Formats: sequence, C-alpha cells, structure tokens
Amino acid sequence: MDTNNTVTDKEARRRWVILGVSYVSILAFAITLQSVPPVLSLVMSDLKLSHAQGGLLMSLFALPGIIISIPAGMLADRYGQKVIGLVSFVFMITGVLIFVSANSLLVMGLGRAVTGIGAITISVLIPQLLAQWFAGREIGTAMGLFNTGVPLGTFLSLNFLSRIGESFGWRTSIWISIAPPLVALIVFALFFTPVLRKTQVTSPRSEGILLDVRRAGTSSWLVGVAWMLFNASLISLFTFTPDLLKGSGFSVTSAGFISSAVMLPALILSPFVGYVIDKIGRKRTIITIGSLGLTGLIMLVPTATSWMLLLMLCIGVVQAMVPTPIFALLPEVTSPERLGVSFGIISTCLNLGIMMGPAAAGFMRYATGSYQASYALMAGLAFLIPMVMLQLRHR
Repeated sequence: MDTNNTVTDKEARRRWVILGVSYVSILAFAITLQSVPPVLSLVMSDLKLSHAQGGLLMSLFALPGIIISIPAGMLADRYGQKVIGLVSFVFMITGVLIFVSANSLLVMGLGRAVTGIGAITISVLIPQLLAQWFAGREIGTAMGLFNTGVPLGTFLSLNFLSRIGESFGWRTSIWISIAPPLVALIVFALFFTPVLRKTQVTSPRSEGILLDVRRAGTSSWLVGVAWMLFNASLISLFTFTPDLLKGSGFSVTSAGFISSAVMLPALILSPFVGYVIDKIGRKRTIITIGSLGLTGLIMLVPTATSWMLLLMLCIGVVQAMVPTPIFALLPEVTSPERLGVSFGIISTCLNLGIMMGPAAAGFMRYATGSYQASYALMAGLAFLIPMVMLQLRHR
C-alpha cells in the first residue's frame, strides 16, 4: 500500500468535512449578527429608541472585534483553533442571553458586545482554517461555497425571525436565534480537526503584535480596507431597509423578505464565482465590477418602493461578486505563517465597517429626517472599493 497516497486520500476527504464544520459555524455567525435588524423596529418601538440608537445596537456587535481580531488570529497561528473556537461560541450564546433579558439600551449594548467577541473571533478562525486545508487547490470553490453561509443566514434571519417577532414579540425571536450558535458549538466540538501536520506551516515566535502586523504586509491591509467598505455599505443596507419599507406601509414580515432577497442570488452565484476564480483568476477585476454595480443600485433604493424586490435581487447579483474573491485573494498577498494575523487584519476592518456603517447611516437618517442621505452614504462607501483595488494592483 502506498502510504503517501493513503494520507493524501484521507486529507482530501477530511477537508470537505472541515468545509461542512466551517459552513455551520459561519451560518451561526450570520444569524447571530443579523438577529437584530428583522425586529429592530419592534425593539425601537418597545424601548423608545431613536434610529441612531438602533444603529448603535447593530454597531456595538463589532466594537470588540476591532480590538481582539488580530490577537485572535495570532493565537490561532501559534496555539491552534479548537479551544479558541469553543470559547467563542460560548461568548456568542452568553451575549444573546444578556440581550434578550435586557430592558435598557446600556444592557442591550453589553449583550451585543459580548456576542460580538465570540462571533468575530469565529469569523477570523474559520476562513483561516479553510485557507490552510485548501491551500493551493480549489480554494476558490471552497471559499465560494463557504460564502453562501452569510447570505443564507441573513435570509433566514430576515424572514423567519421577522415573522416570529411580528407574531410573538421580538424577545421570542431573539430567543430562537440562540439555537444556531448552540448547534455550531456541538458540531465544532465533534468534527473540528486542525490541518494535517504534514501540511502545516511552523509559525514563528511572536515578536510583538505591532511587528507581527507590520510583517503581514500593506497588501493585507488594502484587502482589509476593501472588506471594511463593502461590509459598512451592505450591513447598513440590511439594518435600515426593513425600517424603510415598514415606513412605506409594508408589514414587518414583508419588509424582512424583500430585504433578504439581496442574499438569494449569492446562494447560487458565490460557488460559481469561486469556480471562475479557480479557472481564470482576475480576483481584483471581479471585485471592481461588483462594487461599481453595488454603487449604482444602492442609490435607487429610497425611490424604488414599487419594484423593490427586483432591485434587491439585482443588488444581490452584484454583491455576490465581492466576498469570495476577497477571501481567496488574501492568501496570495501574505506569507503562510502570517495567515492568521492577516485574517485578523481583515476581521478588524470588517468590524470597523460594521460599527461605523450602520451608526453613520442611522445618524444621517436622524439628522436629515430622510433615508436619501443614508443610502447615498452606503453607495459612496461601495464606490471607494475599486480605488482600493487599484492601489492593490500597483503593489
């Protein structure tokens, strides 16, 4: 028997199991992240919150990630991922419990922050794990399949949680959102496996967080800035479009469904985009095309009430062109031993986007009394992504 071939076959089978574990984990991340927007109007009404305060609840989810993302990636580089992953799921569940039990903005904000600590750490570990298992082979396909998790989680949240919230109250909806991270905790504990020893890269000793970040390279930060701009735009869209539609006469359930339609095309297109990347590359070009399309279509949202479902589907087509090439691009611009740090960098940028985007969009709505300025801000953020890709190409 050829031992090398046996190990290779085992690894080939195991990496698809790891993709399954990763998928369940990122699905839990997405549902936890998006558990508030479907019932945000109900929360604001119940607790007499302003739109700016509602946006803040969404943003506080990301605040801890700005601080912990890079250290989490460094710890995963050096000490492995299983313990950190399990603790992260516990944080997610605990934060939801705090939020659902709260009766004030302060305690709710604390709950969202605790949830964010766990969820954002998971968002660092899982892409890193996939990049290790699929290094040099079918990484585009793997990332494409993986990136359907966030669209699917968002779709489920905006539809089912909004329906539950409308029928039984927003607290019941939030209680239900505990189930996905609990299931993910069990799956992760049972099926997680670190990359096989023969394919691992020995990580260097830490010489300090600043030096480690510096050695990750400027290109990692450019990828992170693009990811920040994309998420600031898209998360703001998900946060306030249900409220925009509700203000136009739609029910909470209908508003949630129409808003969630953005995610439907990605369920089909993300794997296709990953396949195209594996065959022809052109990651920066694909990101640029998707971002420019996103810019133009978001500008139409405030005035497109009568054909909003079609518009959301079109936005879904162009936005599906961004996440997969972003995640597939990062392993190309950083060294293998700094991969965890680099994923920590883009997670830090992701959290900056999640924190600043909805808060800024909510403030614009509060200051102007209209959503027109809020959606212009979202479009402007998307427009900056091609500028970042141009800088990355020069490097």
